[in-house]
Amino acid sequence: MSPALFSPTRFVSKKARQPVKTASRNQQFSREDSLLMSDDDYVREESIAGSDIFGQEDSRVLVPYGGTESGYNDSMYIGEEDEDYEEEDVAIDEDQLGPEVDSFARYVDLYRRKPGDDGRDCALGLIDGFLKDTEEHFHQARGRTSQYAGEDDEAILEIMTETAFYKMEYETWNLVSRLLPERGIEYTHTLRNVSEYESNEILRRQLLDESLTFRELNIIRDWLRVIAPDPEIPNEDDEDDEVMGSGHMYTLNALKQYKLDNMDPVEFAHKGPNARFEYPERGIPSKEDRTQFISTEMDPDGPIRQERTVAEGDNYYDTTFYKVLWGFIRKGDFRAAAEWCRKCDQAWRAPVVLGGRDAVDWVVDDEIADDEMYDASPQQGPSGNRRRQLWRRACYALAKRGSKRPGERWERAAYGLLAGDIDSAIPACESWHDHVHAQVNALIEAEYESFLQMEGRVSAKVLKLPAPNAVEALGPRNAVAKIVDSLSRPNDFRFSASPQNTALRAVQGAIISNRIPKLVKIFAFQLKEFRRDPAYEPEKDTNTPVDCTDWKLLRIVTHLIILLQHLGQWPENGPDADSAQEVIAGYIRMLAAAEKYGIIPLYASRLSRDRCVEVMGEVLMHVTDESTRDDIIRSFQSYELDTQATLKRTMENAFIQTEVFYKHDELPIQILSEFSLSWQDRRKVQPEDEKLIRTAEWMLHVDEMKEDLINAGVMIFKRFYLTGRLDAARALADRIPSGQIVPGDEEENEDLSDHSQKIASVYVEYEFLIEGLDALDEWSKLLASATTTKREGGLTAVRRVKLKDELQIAYENAESKLGLLVNSWLVQCQEHADAEQVKHIRNTYVPDITIALHNIHLAAGHNLNKSYYSKCLDLAVLVAKPSSGVAETFIATGRMAKYVDELANVSLMCLQAAKGASLEPTLVKPGQESKVSIWNVKTTPAQ
Repeated sequence: MSPALFSPTRFVSKKARQPVKTASRNQQFSREDSLLMSDDDYVREESIAGSDIFGQEDSRVLVPYGGTESGYNDSMYIGEEDEDYEEEDVAIDEDQLGPEVDSFARYVDLYRRKPGDDGRDCALGLIDGFLKDTEEHFHQARGRTSQYAGEDDEAILEIMTETAFYKMEYETWNLVSRLLPERGIEYTHTLRNVSEYESNEILRRQLLDESLTFRELNIIRDWLRVIAPDPEIPNEDDEDDEVMGSGHMYTLNALKQYKLDNMDPVEFAHKGPNARFEYPERGIPSKEDRTQFISTEMDPDGPIRQERTVAEGDNYYDTTFYKVLWGFIRKGDFRAAAEWCRKCDQAWRAPVVLGGRDAVDWVVDDEIADDEMYDASPQQGPSGNRRRQLWRRACYALAKRGSKRPGERWERAAYGLLAGDIDSAIPACESWHDHVHAQVNALIEAEYESFLQMEGRVSAKVLKLPAPNAVEALGPRNAVAKIVDSLSRPNDFRFSASPQNTALRAVQGAIISNRIPKLVKIFAFQLKEFRRDPAYEPEKDTNTPVDCTDWKLLRIVTHLIILLQHLGQWPENGPDADSAQEVIAGYIRMLAAAEKYGIIPLYASRLSRDRCVEVMGEVLMHVTDESTRDDIIRSFQSYELDTQATLKRTMENAFIQTEVFYKHDELPIQILSEFSLSWQDRRKVQPEDEKLIRTAEWMLHVDEMKEDLINAGVMIFKRFYLTGRLDAARALADRIPSGQIVPGDEEENEDLSDHSQKIASVYVEYEFLIEGLDALDEWSKLLASATTTKREGGLTAVRRVKLKDELQIAYENAESKLGLLVNSWLVQCQEHADAEQVKHIRNTYVPDITIALHNIHLAAGHNLNKSYYSKCLDLAVLVAKPSSGVAETFIATGRMAKYVDELANVSLMCLQAAKGASLEPTLVKPGQESKVSIWNVKTTPAQ
């Protein structure tokens, strides 16, 4: 699990979300949530891409984000209320994102627009790729559904939910492929006069070219027809086929039986089957219910005319027939609807179903007669309906007439769709798409007839007959937006149990109502809310139709933005451009939370330069793998991103985020002794230390950032030393050695300014402290080992000589490095701007280093040669030398008295050695005299 990029991140259990019945008080969207505004008040840009649905519960992640501008210099300490700051180790599982994340990225990269490229061609390539990919994922998910043989209800529900989502995503990209490339295109079509003998179809096609609205309505209706499910035709056994093919057989049998029972037998014997028989005008009583009467006239309009029903046994036939008929018409498959009528012994209905086709004559209308939607041919002659508007009114009249048939709802809805009537079609609508189709279809019929009237193609007699007019019902402006909003009321739960109960319906609503910018604006608002309040819950705001924490939805909206940018349908400046930047940035952070670092630079290239630096400055802090870093740097170069500015911002963010951990001036106890302990016993390098080092390592990949790395390294060393984190300082020195950024050859440093060379010298001095402490560590370990060996016995003369030689080498190394530290460490650096902090570091470390060197000389005198006692006095001379500044550090920390006592003891030892006193060298026990209590010093914090 990688460190979290954003906090908090939560995963909600997979359970059905209950509809929220209380309206939110969020006034941000109260104006936009007006569902049916008047034409005067209704403004497209101010309306939500409405939907009453929410994102999938198992694809939710909160991604608050943001940062503060800062330089490399220390900023003010964070207040005490922020003292408990800590990061959360959370991430998004790659499996939860789905494979489409990578496949979508491949298409974005493949069709990345370059200078000189046609944006439309790139957009069409993207659409084809997205459509192909989502279709493949849908078929795979459907295959998993059919192959699952387990009995785990939760697993079954999860698979079905996944399949429903991929199905609807495929439908969404299908809509995009049809509508967005056509949006805003004006066709240059030469209009001509159409004679009265020519087909109205020619006028319809002219209207498609002239009217953007009419063209979009037809595209939307075609899409809704394509995605409509196939009608559920009963085909369980042969009995179903026999029932549907026999028509109203129970009613016919009832009439025959009634005739047999009530006919005059004398007349029947005399006339036979030609005997006249009249049924009661009221109808015949039903066998099952004597209070109900069966229609006695079986012509198509008989039950309606007599206001009677059919036999109860025919209820199944009636309901099934009309429901399937409505399904075919809803799907736009009129030929299949006609065939269904013929199959069900109602062939007379087939011409009615096919009456919506305008008449075409092969001889007169040769320019359109070869269209596949028509079956005209020279041999067949004219086909279609030359009185379509009269036919439409007849269908409307049938839709308005009631009957007592069991399938009345579906019968009226079928006629309502043919006539373009909303009221009669709506009762049969079950899904959100059904409702949209019924109203869009009605708008098309109304627009088409209005155009024909303008062209004088509808007779005055026909116009006198009543006909539905959806334009009058919905208004002339923004009708589709009103349709979408009318189906998106917060308290409307008609579709809550539908598989379409996903946020994708909001996306589809925004696309068909041409309000994608509004949808993106809502996403951007939610993402900004997370910056302000990490506890923000979009799902609790019923006025907000989408949830940006649904990362699958975030992926779709992000790629929708990219697609519109390719098509030139998205502004480059202004509020909409800012909202798009916010959403793409949110998608990048989601990818980072899932450690999809390889594709992040691709999407970062879609951001402005400043936004890219801001977002990537957050992301790169969490990349730890070296090969991944190399790949990202190469991607930055490939996509022409500002590498240096981004890495600078990354370093700034690391300083800001970790500052709270370095605000105390408390130091650990006995640091030099601790530095000599085993790795398991030492104070570990803390996460905040690792973040600083890891972030600085980024700049090693860019040769031009040598100066920035030097400045950052000095700042990091300073933080570590001010808080006594010597192991962290050692890690920094090991991973970013000065020789790697400041080579010893002066010619290789010619690219550094004079100021940077001074800063580089500070880095070298900070690093040198670690070298001195390592030398002290080596000396202490050898001395402890020798003492232990002598105590246990078994030291041979050869081994004693070898051990003494090793001690001599270690002594010379430690004496040399610690001597330089005492003599001149950071002396010149006190002239810099951060002189007070440097002075604080010297006051903290120099006295203890001095005493450590004093004890080394003393132990060397005991164990190597008595002459080394005098080195203690030489060291004292250096301490007292005003130019060294060492005495000032002792005085500032109140340790001079102790150092003077140490000198008094060693002076006595030197006098005894000079008088020839017998002082047999003995190895000092571990810890004796070499133990330095630097952490007992009362230090003065830097001002």
